[in-house]
Amino acid sequence: MTNRKFGKNFPPKTIAIVGVSRNEILNHPGYTGLKLLHILQEGKFPGRIYPVNPKADFIEGMKAYPKVSAIPEPVDLATITVPAALVPEVLEDCIAAGVPTVQICTSGFGETGDEAGKRLDERLREIALRGDVCVIGPNCMGFHVPSARMQMFENVPLEPGPVAFLSQSGGHSRTFILNASHMGIGISKVISYGNALLTDAPDLLEYLGDDPETRIICMYLEGIKDGPRLFDLVKRINLVKPIIIWKSGHTYCGARAASSHTGSLAGSNEVWDAFFKQTGAIRVGSIEEMTEAAMALLRLNPSSGNRAAVLGAGGGDSVAAGDIAVEEGLTMPPLSPETRAKLLEFVALVNQGISNPLDLPTAFGYHTFLKQTLDLLTADPVIDMVIVRLEAEFFKFREAFSAIAEFERVILSKTQERGGKPIAVAVTNTNKVEPSEPHARELRQKGILAFSSLRGACRALSRFAAYHRFVRESSATP
Repeated sequence: MTNRKFGKNFPPKTIAIVGVSRNEILNHPGYTGLKLLHILQEGKFPGRIYPVNPKADFIEGMKAYPKVSAIPEPVDLATITVPAALVPEVLEDCIAAGVPTVQICTSGFGETGDEAGKRLDERLREIALRGDVCVIGPNCMGFHVPSARMQMFENVPLEPGPVAFLSQSGGHSRTFILNASHMGIGISKVISYGNALLTDAPDLLEYLGDDPETRIICMYLEGIKDGPRLFDLVKRINLVKPIIIWKSGHTYCGARAASSHTGSLAGSNEVWDAFFKQTGAIRVGSIEEMTEAAMALLRLNPSSGNRAAVLGAGGGDSVAAGDIAVEEGLTMPPLSPETRAKLLEFVALVNQGISNPLDLPTAFGYHTFLKQTLDLLTADPVIDMVIVRLEAEFFKFREAFSAIAEFERVILSKTQERGGKPIAVAVTNTNKVEPSEPHARELRQKGILAFSSLRGACRALSRFAAYHRFVRESSATP
């Protein structure tokens, strides 16, 4: 059994924080109620915040209340930060006050593995079900909603957008927010739900499936209680909103860590393999892979297939590029005879090659050659997408000549063509002379889909193509 459906009065306009102390003294890792109050203030949350502390009349100039039920207006969200043993009493008070959603930040429950923690779990479950209140947590960081100026961490960007993230881990939530910002991805909702005692991933996924702000849903899972319900929801929602999942705990060591982190049972590899195959959800193995895949889905026109052309400079690097592309699930067909013939009209084969991957240094020195080459590659019927491999060292010569600016102009023009084939740039640093990520980020800020490694680009585009193939095939099947 789960508790009340999540989403009533959310995002909140009124928040009570229970357990706000007068100072910031910590004797354990984690956040205090006062820290969470400061974080909401830092984000300029426009609603009303009520600190709750029975031993204080005012905290930092704000009137404090002895309990939630003493607050003079309805509270949309109560965040509990008191010690674990006091949480049941506070939850009872929240129910008496009619609070629809309660987030329990406090840890020390079933994830500890001891009997006291398990007894607290059972007591919370009984209270929440009896009181018909939606409980998020325990052991969670709660909510990051940029459109509502609501954040769960200090010093993180509040950049609204269409990508959501559900996470059992608070730390991964922060990593996702920072990675998304670096990738130029705006966020609709990030929800850290911790132990998932009563509100689990399916409950939150159902909410995001109907959320008008959300177009892509990312998830970090350690375990799941209702597998069939998750399966049904993912299979249905994924056809409309792409779902990207990092399922951890697939080794015995990871499963053991998951149990001590959020009290989750990880499940077998075989079951999850079947889950991804049948739902079409995109499987990733890190936050970096998740944001790369989300960026491709967000920025590119749907792909008709996974046949790629890779354009770069350097013979040995081109050979390695072909291996990487195939290892990540792309196919690398030979160019059509027509395309090869047209390339040979302006490409000299001295120290260059027009096999796929293409080794064409002149394309990076002369923007007219680059445009001609990209026009031919995107028009080739055997090619579905193009990856341009650019060495980071190329950017060192920015002041010496205009090749960088011309390169950016040509790439941007091609990517903005209506209905055009997907084009991505992979900034590589094989010789370690220059870091790749700052230059990739610069290109992204100019509207170009750019990755900081060729493997990352191939991996993201392979998953992007597989998702669109699954949607096409599912739509064609009665």
